[in-house]
Amino acid sequence: MSQGLDDFQQRLGHTFADGELLRLALTHASFGHEKRQRVPDNQRLEFLGDAVLQLSVTAELYRRFPELPEGRLTVMRAQLVNRHNLQAVATELGLGEHLILGRGEENSQGRTRPSILADAMEAVIGAVFAEAGWDVARAIILRLFEPSFATIIGEGPLAEANPKGSLQEKLQAEGDQPPAYRCVSESGPAHARLYEVVVEWQGRELGRGQGASKKEAETRAAEAALAGL
Repeated sequence: MSQGLDDFQQRLGHTFADGELLRLALTHASFGHEKRQRVPDNQRLEFLGDAVLQLSVTAELYRRFPELPEGRLTVMRAQLVNRHNLQAVATELGLGEHLILGRGEENSQGRTRPSILADAMEAVIGAVFAEAGWDVARAIILRLFEPSFATIIGEGPLAEANPKGSLQEKLQAEGDQPPAYRCVSESGPAHARLYEVVVEWQGRELGRGQGASKKEAETRAAEAALAGL
């Protein structure tokens, strides 16, 4: 294994006994597609790593914020594990320089592309879990994401959480279409109106919420959508 990968593993906090497992975590699907043959890539490890990351962050938020309701915790989790944050962690580790890419991705700045870096970061987490288990993977995740936890704590999760922004970022990682908000009912006297809003995406309803203003109802709908996702 190269000195560069040794340095990467030191920054990560785990030295792989199985170097091929690390290589697999760093192999993008474009590498095999370009060769027009079946070459194992990091997509399965990414699937595993996403689940390990989600559970680690969920459990830590549950522990740190015993007073917060589910909706707020869901929004905070979305902020911590979104593509932007994963890319930032991957960049800090220098992950991009070790990616195994097809020539097309190599020539189109694939090593710095947010989606590729975020997916590979999840794959590396999945590889750590596959080799070393839950305790090691969780400890690495909490260490790498501690600056993000500190930022959320410092900003004040109740005041600064942005469910609509978090939902839009999550959905646009899957496609270009943004979510749409639609007011479906208004009730109550003029001085105490109650609005109900649904949020929809690609023709399906993701959540709905109520509030004393349309803006508040949209926020509650976004929170419900994030919880459902």
